[in-house]
Amino acid sequence: MPPVLLDLPAPAPPTGLYARVLDPMALDDLGFERDSVACAMLLPAEPDTDASIEALFSVREKAGRAAVAAGGFCACEAASQLDARPLLPQCFDRATRSNCEVEELIPAVEAALEPVYTALATSKPPLVHWRLVGKLDRPGWFVRQQSLLAERHDGGSSIFVKGQAVPRRGNGALLKGLLEEENVVAVARQNSGLAVLVVREIGKTLVLDHFAHPAVSGQALPILPYIDNAALGRYRSLLAKPTQTRKLRLQPGKGNMLEVDFSHLETFDAAISSGAVLAGLKPAGPRVVPDRSVELVAAQAPFGKQGQQLDVRIELTGVGTQWAQLLTSSDLLPGLDSLELAPVEALPEAGSKLPFLVAGTPLEQDVVYGLEQVPTLMETIESRYPGAVGGTGRAWSFTMPLSDLSEVLSESARFKGLRSAFAEREYAVEVTVASEGDALVATIAPK
Repeated sequence: MPPVLLDLPAPAPPTGLYARVLDPMALDDLGFERDSVACAMLLPAEPDTDASIEALFSVREKAGRAAVAAGGFCACEAASQLDARPLLPQCFDRATRSNCEVEELIPAVEAALEPVYTALATSKPPLVHWRLVGKLDRPGWFVRQQSLLAERHDGGSSIFVKGQAVPRRGNGALLKGLLEEENVVAVARQNSGLAVLVVREIGKTLVLDHFAHPAVSGQALPILPYIDNAALGRYRSLLAKPTQTRKLRLQPGKGNMLEVDFSHLETFDAAISSGAVLAGLKPAGPRVVPDRSVELVAAQAPFGKQGQQLDVRIELTGVGTQWAQLLTSSDLLPGLDSLELAPVEALPEAGSKLPFLVAGTPLEQDVVYGLEQVPTLMETIESRYPGAVGGTGRAWSFTMPLSDLSEVLSESARFKGLRSAFAEREYAVEVTVASEGDALVATIAPK
């Protein structure tokens, strides 16, 4: 991975893809063709993820009361015989009873459970779905290397390959069904069932799909396999080829690149919030934040530059475009008045401990609202290193000091690659407003 791309505050592909940081050696070990493009992408959140999980929990509670009313807590033993004990919350931490007449309770417990199975079939908790895809030059390589690849993921992996029996425990029914799908060569249960990996060889293309439940409480963990096993059709649909294509802002064949679309990520935050009950938390409440100026950021380390140059395109929202189109060719200094960017104070908390992708994260503070921090950064750098900042309102110019900027920025590891590069040699940063006024284009390169 080029140094200038390290530790950027953006969602990273999960380690469950066994691809480390998408470095060439890791991709080669998976079976991707050498010196060809491989892309990891966070696929869009499903539009109809809703409150169905809350409905499931409500139905479970009613079913538990009905079962206990019919047979006392011996109903829990009847549910165990039906392999459904976790579906009744009243039985979650109830000690096993050995003196129950279970057989006569089976019909009543089955009747109580019927609406639970119906709710399971329609439950759609949020899933974070990553896909890694590229050219395949060694069919069967993943299967041969599986034991070595599994070591790259610390959360634990149980890998099953085509033709291998899948144990019934946990989400075994889901894994078995996925393994029977066309072109699937392996599946993996990861993180004790919180994540699933599906590996496919489709002609000369290798595709890895990683699905993860973002947050599940200890109380909800026992019912997760039932949710997964009832969702085989959902997983199958998520494996389908996308119906829409996305045009990248930069050309992946010209260098390692990263693209972050904030509207896309915000739909994930909304989906994650909708599944809060599965995490034992309340959904995040309304959150008042300023209108953002940045819509999308694309960054690329071009080949042939020894990983020391970074090209960036920052696409603006309507608010940002209005601001950019008013910029003039007046000199930046003194005063930086021509920028007319008001700094954003500390943003409010995310309102929940859910693992959001944007809300309350460094990505939100440093990138989504990073543009608003530029005048303060310019002033601080210019005061410490006179002459470092120049240019006009439409074409900014920085001569970065030989420093990792720890005296200017926080001590965090964010932007570690760029900051290390700044400390090693003198860099120039050039930022211009695109002719249409809807984007900023930047080049960060050694002088």
